[in-house]
Order: sequence, then C-alpha cells, then structure tokens
Amino acid sequence: MTKKITKLDRTIEQFGNDIIQGVYPKGTLLPPETDLCKVYDISRATLREVIKVLSAKKLIDTQSKKGILVNPREEWNYLDTDVLNWVLATGENYDFIQTLLEMRQVVEPAIAEWAALRATAADLAEMEAALIDMAGQYEDKQRFNLADIRFHKALNASAHNYVIKQLGEAIGALQQVVFDATYLQDDAVKEITIKQHRELFDAVRMKNPRVAKKISASMIEGVVERLADKRQGEK
Repeated sequence: MTKKITKLDRTIEQFGNDIIQGVYPKGTLLPPETDLCKVYDISRATLREVIKVLSAKKLIDTQSKKGILVNPREEWNYLDTDVLNWVLATGENYDFIQTLLEMRQVVEPAIAEWAALRATAADLAEMEAALIDMAGQYEDKQRFNLADIRFHKALNASAHNYVIKQLGEAIGALQQVVFDATYLQDDAVKEITIKQHRELFDAVRMKNPRVAKKISASMIEGVVERLADKRQGEK
C-alpha cells in the first residue's frame, strides 16, 4: 500500500529543499515562527513538528535564546536518505560524489569480507537472484541498475551487522547517484560489471573473505576511475 503523503510530509520536503538550495543561507537565523507559518501555510503546531524533523536531519540547530540556525552543509546528516536525495537533486556535483565514493571505498570492502564469513543460504539466494536479473536486464539501464542495487542490499544484509543494515538505504542511494554519474552505454563495461559481481558472489558463496574484500575494493576503484574520466571529458 502506498503511503499517503501528508501536508507535514510535503512541508518537510519543501522546507528541507529550501535549506539545501540556499534559500536560508548557512549560519543565518531562520525567520520568526509567524513568518514561516505564512510562507509554508501551516499552523505553529505543524511548524514545530517540521523543525523537530529537520533538526534530527542536522539541517538546523535550535539554540535557546538565539533562535534556529541553519547548519553548514558539512554538518548535515548525509546518511539520512531524505537529505542525501535532496542534495543530489540539485544536480551533479563531482566533489560531493567523490566524497561519497571515498566512503564506499572504506565501508563496502569490509561488508564484503563480513558477508563471506556470515552469509546464509537465504542471503546467497537473494544475491544470486539479483545477479541473474542484472544479466537478464543487460539492455535496460534502469532495470540493470535496480538489480545492481538489489545485489548490494543483499550483500549488506549478508554481513549480519544491524548497524550496517540500517545504512542499507543510504548506501543504495549512494550507489544510485554514482551509477547515474558514471554510467557508460558500453557493452564492455557492462560485461566487466557483471563479471565482477559474479566473482564477488562466488567469493562470498565459497566463504573466502580475503578475495571478497579484494574484489569489492577493485569494483569501487573502477567506478572512481570512470568518474575521473567523465569529469576530465567534460572540462
């Protein structure tokens, strides 16, 4: 069942986007409650709920006696999928994407290593199903990408680390934007991608953590290189 979008949801998204797009510059105080209620056509009670949510996302900081300050972007919670998607929706930002890739370079090889040690038969079945879909959706960019993300979500789950599991949606969002930024309509690249995923699956299935970690690191390094090539080509 599709979740009903409430006025509170819409206001959180609009207000959050306004902060990220610089309508309210970093370090500045937000306007008084009465003004914000008029801007977003909401009650004070609703505004206070919005403020709570945006504070939790680290977009703003409520300070007693001072008011509500807009946080600098370095303090935003990028592991919150709303924040991540709002930032990414502003357009391609190679420096930001590079930062995301650096995080993946640290986290994902470790996830692969743990998955090789802990994956269950059910985990392997999920990974294999996604891998089969990747090969079968070879010509459809969006479906190919979704299958790729499913593979990595299954890999994340296979690590059986509840903190990593909570990061799953954020990691999936990172993979989506990096995919969009580095995608090449090139059969050779797709073949390499599928081959690498198959090798990673085999390493996890054979319970070889060293090889799984090495393959994962190599996969991300390839993405880093493609991003650098694309950036260079657009200069």
